[in-house]
Amino acid sequence: MKLSIRQIFFNLKIALFILISGIILLTIILVNISQFSDRLGALKNQHILIKKIISTDLQDSDMANITINGDIAELALHTKLSNKETLLDSIFTSDEEEKSLSQSLFSTSSRFQESALFWLESMPVSRNAMYDRMISARNLYLIDIDGVIDYQIRLINQSVLMAKIIALVIALLGLITFFFYQWRLNQIYRDIKKAYSVDTDGTQHEVVTEEIDFIIKRLARKVPLVNTNPTLLHPQSGLNNQKGMFSIFNIKRNTKAVGSLFIVLLEIDQHKELEAKLSKEEMGSVYKKLADILTMYEQPLDVIGHLDDNCFAFIMARNSKDLALSEAKNIVESVKDSSFTTQQGIEKITLSGGIILKLPSKTLEESLPDVAKLVVKAKESGGNRIAQLREKADMFR
Repeated sequence: MKLSIRQIFFNLKIALFILISGIILLTIILVNISQFSDRLGALKNQHILIKKIISTDLQDSDMANITINGDIAELALHTKLSNKETLLDSIFTSDEEEKSLSQSLFSTSSRFQESALFWLESMPVSRNAMYDRMISARNLYLIDIDGVIDYQIRLINQSVLMAKIIALVIALLGLITFFFYQWRLNQIYRDIKKAYSVDTDGTQHEVVTEEIDFIIKRLARKVPLVNTNPTLLHPQSGLNNQKGMFSIFNIKRNTKAVGSLFIVLLEIDQHKELEAKLSKEEMGSVYKKLADILTMYEQPLDVIGHLDDNCFAFIMARNSKDLALSEAKNIVESVKDSSFTTQQGIEKITLSGGIILKLPSKTLEESLPDVAKLVVKAKESGGNRIAQLREKADMFR
């Protein structure tokens, strides 16, 4: 089965989206680690401020009052900063543990600030007692600070581990994506080279992409054997009429040895409805667009005709029935996906068809009625499909 360029680029967009999402997640985690580090900085500053407060000289009461009150205000601010929420708290933190540590830190911090103010305002006779009380509160405060520091370090380690894992996954996926799609894009480029270097002698080129294969087939069409006699062309579609098809078929069959020939007969499922509401000119536009779609699949030894009963015959020279059947199905699918513009609005149509191997013992004229039976079976099965013979000649599928 050939690759689809559209699918390749769609998958590439998904791969790039996944990589970009991973990079965004990694960025968020790194920002979160930075916020955890800010918490550690706030805890470290509390250590510095505690040391500064307890070493303040109270001999100059005015200066001591300014210094300690300023340090206490700054200490309260850093206590809040050490518990500031981060982007990924809900992922990395334990609500109960964090709440317990936070409450304990605020409690001991408040107790120490209160003790420092009592020491600052105490009389000389009770200053030593107030100092001992402040040191006792400091010791409890430092224990809580160390507990929060340990907790923050654990969060940072978890975040760093996750960041490493995500970075490794991104790097691995990035390498896989790069080498895989470099290979795929090289395949597309090779197919494009084959497309623009295709020979008009009908030489077949092995390609891996559907779209380039389609273009090559279009480029490989031969023009010399097209009818120029108006009597051999269908007036509405511009394709060979029934007589012209037989004429071109006989010429092509005798110009070059061919392999297997397959006859595909196609009929518009909504033909009666379209004829009832569209003018002859509008029906001609529909036929011409169908002709354009059919000729896109035409190869040098193929013959396409618009028959008298408004069916389309496509005689395919292919190496296998599977290949011919696949192309017939692609034609049906292309018509289904196409829109036909008329004065009545946009029309959507489908085709029903049949395919058989042309037997050497039967002429093309004799084989067409056999294919017509398959078209009937396809329409009875709901239309928009290709019917083919089973192994037994009297069975259809």
